[in-house]
Amino acid sequence: MGNQDCIIFENVSKSYGENRILSNFNLTICKVDFLAIIGSSGCGKTTVLKLINGLLTPDSGRIFVNGEDIAKMDQIQLRRKMGYVIQEVGLFPHMSIGKNIAYVPNLIKEDDKNGISNKVKELISMVGLDEEIISRYPSELSGGQRQRVGLARALAASPEVLLMDEPFGAVDEINRKLLQEEILKIYKKLNVMIVFITHDIKEALKLGTRVLVMDKGEIIQIGTPSEIKQHPKTDFVRELIGV
Repeated sequence: MGNQDCIIFENVSKSYGENRILSNFNLTICKVDFLAIIGSSGCGKTTVLKLINGLLTPDSGRIFVNGEDIAKMDQIQLRRKMGYVIQEVGLFPHMSIGKNIAYVPNLIKEDDKNGISNKVKELISMVGLDEEIISRYPSELSGGQRQRVGLARALAASPEVLLMDEPFGAVDEINRKLLQEEILKIYKKLNVMIVFITHDIKEALKLGTRVLVMDKGEIIQIGTPSEIKQHPKTDFVRELIGV
């Protein structure tokens, strides 16, 4: 497959029992993209995300990451190239914040304790937290702080791709706006590909370099935020953006 530094869906279909979620789905996401995906519940957004990192397997079609068919790749190695951030965060409650962030790097580079420690401090700063938080535990943090730690953990192994499934949906409006600013800074600094699922059209238009609008498992429109706002293709998109 020729296209490097891209994620490519090629005629991908996926069903849950009798419920067809995606049918002959085609999409290309490139390294420079911050792709925000928006659509109604059950439209297939999270399915797309989980197909990218192999948590789900397509019924038919192929998915390529950096030119490789992921069905032929070691799935553990595939996922180590990808950070994954979810709304519930999923921190290990019995581990300190520092150990949570260092968990994957410790699996990969057991002999580089000093390097990993420095990386944890760097990431804590990058997501806008103070170093003193490293020795604390998830139960001692606010929801916004836990979400920042989840983001730091996802970045800890220097992923090529960052997958984010409604990561800011459970935090209050003030923290949500702050987290949006942090992820934009990280995107610009690290030049990492981001695929970001949201229910909030304002969030999608603010964050995405491209916005993908889905409905019933299909791509209704994909384009830059200005293209989506100025040239909505369907009534569904017009309603979504409030035109």
